[in-house]
Amino acid sequence: MPMRFDHADHVQSVAAHTSAAASSPVAASWRRCLTLHGLSPEEARHPWRLTEPEFRQARARSSVLIEEARGEIDRLFATVGKAGCCLLLTDENGIALERRGAAGDDRDFRGVGLWSGTVWSEASVGTNGIGTALADERPVLILRDQHFLSQNTGLSCTTAPI
Repeated sequence: MPMRFDHADHVQSVAAHTSAAASSPVAASWRRCLTLHGLSPEEARHPWRLTEPEFRQARARSSVLIEEARGEIDRLFATVGKAGCCLLLTDENGIALERRGAAGDDRDFRGVGLWSGTVWSEASVGTNGIGTALADERPVLILRDQHFLSQNTGLSCTTAPI
């Protein structure tokens, strides 16, 4: 447990300095999470999860994107899938519309919310690859302790908006 509070203290300290936010995209995201979204790094929270009707609606809105991306997602997962990762295709709100993952990893990924129908925006779970890429409108790599929430420091996320 001490690591969680060390991480939370670090996030709070860095985000408190406005100059850090100007020089670091991660610090800028941490500051947004604290001030704009009212999140706390030590809180335990999972990504928001859509209801089944909300999820069907989100998929319907993005049906063309899903259909166009399906083959590429399959090819990419065939390349990296054995490395213990999963792939998510999200919409512009961070809603996970499509997911690829190895069956043996499903329990772990579902447990942290890396699953279809979850919302990976900064407002939902703080600094993370998907939410920060959407907020900054650019590709993002968020490694372990760069995540806002202490509970997500075991994750590494690579994201590129399309």
